[in-house]
Amino acid sequence: MKFAHFSDIHLGFQKKKTLQQIEQDVFERALDDCIARSVDFVLMCGDIFHVNIPEMRVQKFVFAKLRQVHEAGIPIYVVYGSHDFSPNHTSVIDLLAETGYITKVQQIVGDEDNSSLSLGFITDPKTGAKLTGISGLAASKDISYYERLELDSLESEPGFKIFLFHGAVSEMRTADDAAATAEAAMPLSYMPKGFDYYAGGHMHKYQYQKFENYCKVVYPGTLFAGFPMDLEENSRGRIKRGYVLVEFDHTSGITDVRQIPIQNCQYELISVDASRKRSDVVNAEIAQKIDGIDPTDKVVILAVKGKLSEGKTTDIDFTDMARGLMDDRALEVEVKRNQLSSAEYDIVESKGDTADEIATNTFSDNIGQVDSVFEELTGQKGVDLAKRLLTVLSRPSPENEPLNVYRGHIFDEAMAALGLDDKTEKKGQSRT
Repeated sequence: MKFAHFSDIHLGFQKKKTLQQIEQDVFERALDDCIARSVDFVLMCGDIFHVNIPEMRVQKFVFAKLRQVHEAGIPIYVVYGSHDFSPNHTSVIDLLAETGYITKVQQIVGDEDNSSLSLGFITDPKTGAKLTGISGLAASKDISYYERLELDSLESEPGFKIFLFHGAVSEMRTADDAAATAEAAMPLSYMPKGFDYYAGGHMHKYQYQKFENYCKVVYPGTLFAGFPMDLEENSRGRIKRGYVLVEFDHTSGITDVRQIPIQNCQYELISVDASRKRSDVVNAEIAQKIDGIDPTDKVVILAVKGKLSEGKTTDIDFTDMARGLMDDRALEVEVKRNQLSSAEYDIVESKGDTADEIATNTFSDNIGQVDSVFEELTGQKGVDLAKRLLTVLSRPSPENEPLNVYRGHIFDEAMAALGLDDKTEKKGQSRT
């Protein structure tokens, strides 16, 4: 008997069409591999989707694919992740459960607000494996479930048992896993002891470790990329992406645990340290490295970090570089410059208890570096203006509003926040 273990697929994360196609292709090939291997069931331990209700393109694709798995007679057991969870059950996962394509594992017995929390088991009809677990919640709020978990009944349950969860275990968390370090971790002791397999999600790198009383704790890692850093990690070639295949029987227990790599695409990494360099020197260094690669049919990762000694970050024309790489038949270009800064303009980190306080403090602390002859852009007036624009530009696009209409509304609201009108448009300027 054997089962497959997936997590952190993050379908819908990619925004560029080429990467969206790779994201779907990898998911499809992984499930095709499960069907070809005749696995008895599949575990998906959270963050199947990047948001609880992804765009229709993603939904149609996933429903069609999971229907194939269902028709092949392979059950899929899931827990929510922190991304695809919905407290009022308005996640696509709930729709998939209604169709019977998947089965949600978390079975809370009684009221979940009780001081102690009891979980029931689901038994896989073909193998007799018993499954239970806890879904992930945003901001690690699921840890409060573990703190109230009734362990005795879970530990005393006989049979082959699997515990599904979505969260970072402190004993396994690594400093370089951005997904895991973004939220709180919990100790292994929060989970019931003595299960045959602990199927984890949330940490984006493959891990398989054994502990006393917790014999096999496994994270498959992301299947392709569910976090901005994942693509850069892929390009370095140190990490294999895929799912985990587990073989077992009721006599010997688990006999094999191994990662099944699923190839996604080819990469080229251009990494430049801009520390203590002028912007023109960095431009020349990037250009030289671009000349030394063949980007054909590859995803190119252009990662630049460090603080420039002279010049501004805008002096580095990433847009033109990306355009040139695409002209040279790169599959896609991803620019990573979030760690690039300039000595000519330092952002002062500010704190606060609310989003409004943080915005106010950040603008107030940094606006002194703005040199302008317009008093509306400096001092308290500049802070107030920046906050008004932030409010306008942060408004998300309504689900059923066409993009061009949304952009028009944002433009009008931004002009109003600036105290301007559309007269410039009437003189011939376009909104773009």
